[in-house]
Amino acid sequence: MTSGTPEERRGARRRGGIGAVWRASLARRRHDRAEVRRFTRKRAARRRGWIIGLGSFALLIAFVIVAVYTPLMSVRTIEVEGTSRLDPATVQEALAPLEGRPLAQVSNAEVEALLEEFVLVQSYTVQRTPPSTLVVQLVEREPIGRYEQDAGEVVVDAAGVVLWQVGGEDAPEEELTLPVMDAGALGSEAFLAAGRVSLALPSDFRAQVAKITASSPENVVLHLTSGAIVTWGSAEDSQRKAQVLTSLITATQDVGVSSYDVSSPDTPVTH
Repeated sequence: MTSGTPEERRGARRRGGIGAVWRASLARRRHDRAEVRRFTRKRAARRRGWIIGLGSFALLIAFVIVAVYTPLMSVRTIEVEGTSRLDPATVQEALAPLEGRPLAQVSNAEVEALLEEFVLVQSYTVQRTPPSTLVVQLVEREPIGRYEQDAGEVVVDAAGVVLWQVGGEDAPEEELTLPVMDAGALGSEAFLAAGRVSLALPSDFRAQVAKITASSPENVVLHLTSGAIVTWGSAEDSQRKAQVLTSLITATQDVGVSSYDVSSPDTPVTH
């Protein structure tokens, strides 16, 4: 029970009420200051994010400008890889017009145009290595046979592309031992089938093939230098047929086999 006069009790209640109001006001001010600090931190974080993003974008733009429009990243070195029959120095000389060009501006079409003079180039890839190196990786055509034309005998690849004239200026110093391709016109279906067969043969075994004939894409025949005849059939499963044929020849080299039939490689036949 509260003691004191009514005036004293009313004064105490007023003092308690003022204290409560003051504490509530103080808590409110603390809360407001905390909210202001939190909002300020978020706004500062957003500002830092914008600054970092804009700075990164500016650096990217600067890098693009340097790479594309200035000589700092221009082609000074051209490397040619993957050559076998081609002279890499000759290819580099053909690509010399690209030197001094900004690396990023060198297009595949420009490289292709400069490589058109090399019939032996089947395909290529271009790698740009900053700051100044252009690497051109070549894949050369594989010579698979000799083909008789009106102008003389030529060496061709599996697609029927003429690579060089036998005994001509572009011919290698040491001519390859290749089979004669008797399979219709260059690029015909029969020729393409015969070309795929020749391409599937190991290079050392290809030298033992005197002629490849094909009256149709399903009737490819190999004439070996030993005199034996190989019925190949279609060009399907040529890798498998080549493996079976070489194994058969090794296994029967002392038997005197005159013909091999690998048209069904799982059930080959010899005579």
